[in-house]
Amino acid sequence: MTLKTNIYRFLFISILGTLLHFTYEWSQNNAIVGLFSAVNESTWEHLKLLFFPMLFLTLFELFFFRDRLPKNFLQVRTYGIFLGMGLIVVVFYTLLGVIGTSIDFLNIALFFVAVFFALWSENKQYRNSESKKETSSTAFSILLIFTLLFFVFTFLPPDIGLFWEITKVC
Repeated sequence: MTLKTNIYRFLFISILGTLLHFTYEWSQNNAIVGLFSAVNESTWEHLKLLFFPMLFLTLFELFFFRDRLPKNFLQVRTYGIFLGMGLIVVVFYTLLGVIGTSIDFLNIALFFVAVFFALWSENKQYRNSESKKETSSTAFSILLIFTLLFFVFTFLPPDIGLFWEITKVC
């Protein structure tokens, strides 16, 4: 993928992800908006800020640019999404353990680094992937399952740390 394409992708994901941090509150806690937005300050809800913009971008690219995309596009995009989300979880809890508190500036920077890392890892996969075969059904299933998990856990979160608001963790 070209640098220009990746800059557009980075900007789209970053801007939409940032907006999704606030849209639930702006919508006066509309449940439909809450399915895609962060409804509280838990790590799980903040993963939506990367997941859904990348999912929406994926759907847009599949709809409008399907002919120009590599056969393994959906597989590689899914890989990028999960690496980005994994980075957020690992680095956030590492910083929380080392520093002992959540610092907004670092969390915001972590989000942008995770977006960059997700896109960088996609590009690395495209260049290094020996398998150019299409594995869309598995990737689609994984994205669908995680979409459903985000929807269900938005309003019925398990009582474990990933779903706790940051104030409860600290």
